[in-house]
Amino acid sequence: MTTINKIQATIDTVLPSLSLGQIQINAHRRSTKEKPLTDAERIRCVVLPAGHWGELGASLNGTSNQSLTDILRSALVSIASDRLRDTLAAEPMQRIVELNDYSVPALLSWNADTASGRGSITFTREQVETWYDSSETSAELTTKWTAAGKTAAQMLTLHQFVRNRFATLAAKNHGLKEPADCDKLTSLIAAADLDGASASLMVEVMGRLDHIRKQLIAKAAETTISMDDL
Repeated sequence: MTTINKIQATIDTVLPSLSLGQIQINAHRRSTKEKPLTDAERIRCVVLPAGHWGELGASLNGTSNQSLTDILRSALVSIASDRLRDTLAAEPMQRIVELNDYSVPALLSWNADTASGRGSITFTREQVETWYDSSETSAELTTKWTAAGKTAAQMLTLHQFVRNRFATLAAKNHGLKEPADCDKLTSLIAAADLDGASASLMVEVMGRLDHIRKQLIAKAAETTISMDDL
């Protein structure tokens, strides 16, 4: 691991040897029989410097309790790992994190926002990417773009864009700005993908899109001013 100017840390692809007080958080990818990964492809971790979380402590009935302190520390590690996983779901090539994003106040704020704002995300970026690469949705788009006269290079760019837009739904930072963006992605899903092996994943993806759409509508309603507000 490397700390840069005491404000950033690298996302490493090898398991570190920890020194006293350092904290390791993980966003490892799963290696499967269908898609085996090397350690360098599978391992994603960050080491927070010693003392980064200060002196953690918990008490029970006014008395310091080490067991509760250990649970608190484990919960913070879990939240920090979730944040790292979410970051990499949105930006897979990111290799540096800001240490301020992994302070105790920042993690608690992120966790509260996540709990209230993201909905239940029950799929991963890798699952969506695997689906898209062999999906009827992808095949139908190829047919559509071929009929529209798109070149092979243009279609590759378009497929990469659509694939990434679907895959980023696995992250809190989904990048969608308008309710119409959610409607557009939903409309791209081929009917054939709602059957068979991909059906359950598509239900989850469409549910996620509906959740984001409702969020965007609610946010727009909060910031819209009309004559009635005067």
